[in-house]
Amino acid sequence: MAAMPSLHSSSPNQTHMPIFTYHSSIFFLCLLFHLISIVASAHFYSDVEDMEGIKIDLFPEVLRDEAVARLNELGKISDTDGYLERTYMSPASIRASNLIRGWMEEAGLRTWVDLMGNVHGRVEGMNTSAKALLIGSHLDTVIDAGIFDGALGIVSALSALKVLNINGQLGKLRRPVEVIAFSDEEGVRFQSTFLGSAALAGILPVSVLQIQDKSGVTLQNVLKENSIEISDESFFGLKYDPEAVWGYIEVHIEQGPVLESVGLPLGVVKGIAGQTRLKIYFSGPASLMLTLEANYRMVNIFDPPL
Repeated sequence: MAAMPSLHSSSPNQTHMPIFTYHSSIFFLCLLFHLISIVASAHFYSDVEDMEGIKIDLFPEVLRDEAVARLNELGKISDTDGYLERTYMSPASIRASNLIRGWMEEAGLRTWVDLMGNVHGRVEGMNTSAKALLIGSHLDTVIDAGIFDGALGIVSALSALKVLNINGQLGKLRRPVEVIAFSDEEGVRFQSTFLGSAALAGILPVSVLQIQDKSGVTLQNVLKENSIEISDESFFGLKYDPEAVWGYIEVHIEQGPVLESVGLPLGVVKGIAGQTRLKIYFSGPASLMLTLEANYRMVNIFDPPL
């Protein structure tokens, strides 16, 4: 499930950014805070008080001010001057990973980086054997990216958990909660999308370790350059057991105008667009079809199949 705040462009220069900063951000961060409380906490919170009538401080300086500051800070971590570009395991990506890991620790989470470069932060709660709630998004970007794409899902999750930690509720969660900052979704560097999440889902073939970027460096060597030694055997150990996962939540910026056009700050996604990428090879002598009579052609694409 993904929740999408209203802002149809994720560009850092977008003129609508102040609207997002001061209105939508506190709304969806509070919503995520309550969602975690409902599905994972031993207590349920209303927006101003709990079931016993005790006032709950939602800490707007964390859920709004600090969250926005962190989005801006991540938006400045780039491999290129003048625009945001942060590709898989690049120097900027490593700096962003270290920063996010520090925020996870500040929120009271146990942290680690896995063999594909995904950054994890986890709290076990009161029942370590319960299925875990996963929350996250990607830390890599496209070329000339907006500051909200991917980063929003990571920052919002950490802000919500930080408030639970401040309120003394983080250790009272009735199931484990894990935040994951996926190392690659966009696929810019290796032209192979979802490297981070596909590895955890167990649908990434081990042959992916030998794909090359435009400089001819393999993915396995890129990991090695960043002190990550991965073998065929350890690669398969990345897969999460589906029986150990309760669900997944991702807050993501809406990359379209719908919510803004209808005046809604948030939407809940029931389905997502899928992608199919094909490589098609044509063989045979080259010629202009319009000047080559049909009986001379090896294949006539206009003829019906036999």
